[in-house]
Amino acid sequence: MKRHAFKAILILSIVLIGALVMWLDPTGAVFNLPGLVVVVCGTFVATVLGQSYGGVMGLLKDLPRKLSRVALVDEVDLELFLKASEFHRQGSVRYAEAVTRQLGDPFWRAGIQQVLDRIPYADLSRVLQWKIGAQRERDQSEIQVFMTMMAFAPAFGMLGTLFGLISMLYGLDMSSLRSLGQHMGFAMLTTVYGLILANLVLKPIVSRLEQRSRERLAWLHVQQEAILMMHEKCHPRLIQDYLDAYLAPAERLEQVDELSLGAVNQVS
Repeated sequence: MKRHAFKAILILSIVLIGALVMWLDPTGAVFNLPGLVVVVCGTFVATVLGQSYGGVMGLLKDLPRKLSRVALVDEVDLELFLKASEFHRQGSVRYAEAVTRQLGDPFWRAGIQQVLDRIPYADLSRVLQWKIGAQRERDQSEIQVFMTMMAFAPAFGMLGTLFGLISMLYGLDMSSLRSLGQHMGFAMLTTVYGLILANLVLKPIVSRLEQRSRERLAWLHVQQEAILMMHEKCHPRLIQDYLDAYLAPAERLEQVDELSLGAVNQVS
C-alpha cells in the first residue's frame, strides 16, 4: 500500500509541476534541449570519470528496485530461524543444518552455520560485524555516486550559463536581437536545469537511499544479536520477544512460536 501511495504522489507531483510550467509559459520557451544536454550529459560523464562506467550504469539500472520499499523481514525465514534455534538448543545439529539450508537470507544462513560449526562467541561476533561493515560500505559507495552527481549538476549549469554569456558577448555587434535572446535564454536555463536536477531529482534519491541503508543496517544488527542469542542457546521464545521488540506491529509474526515449536515437537 505504501509503495502504491508513493507512486501516486510522485505521478501527481510531476503532473502538477508540468501543468504549472505550461500555465506560466504556454509557448514552451522554458525547454531548451542544448542546455539540458549540457547539464545531464556533463553530469553523467563527470561522474563516470570519477567513479566507473560499469558501477554507475549498474546502479542506474538497479535504481528502481533500490528506491522501492522492499520488506526486509521474511516471515518464513524467521520461522525457520526459530526452528533452527530450538534444534540447536536441544543438540540436534543435523536437524538444525537441514533447516538452515532452507533459509533464503544469506546473513541468516551464514550466521547459523557458524553457530552450528561451534565458532567461538567472540569470533562469531567479529565476523558478523565485518559483514555489517561491508554492507555499510556498499551502501555508502552507492550513495556517494549520487552525491557526486548532485555536486556536478549545478556546476555544469553554471558552465552552460558561461557558454551562453560568452556567445551573447560575441554577438553584441550583430543587429539581431533574436540571436541575443537565444543566447541569454540558453545561459539562464542551464542554471535552472542544474538546480532542478540537483535538488528535485538527485537529492531526493540520496535521501531515500540513505533511509533504505539505515533500515537495512538496523535489521542486520537485529539479526546479529539474534544469532548471538542462538549461540548462547537462548530459548526461541526469548529470541522471538527480542525480534518482536524491533518489528513494527504490521510486520510482526503471528503465532510464530506455536508454529515453530509445534513443528519441532513433531520432528523430534
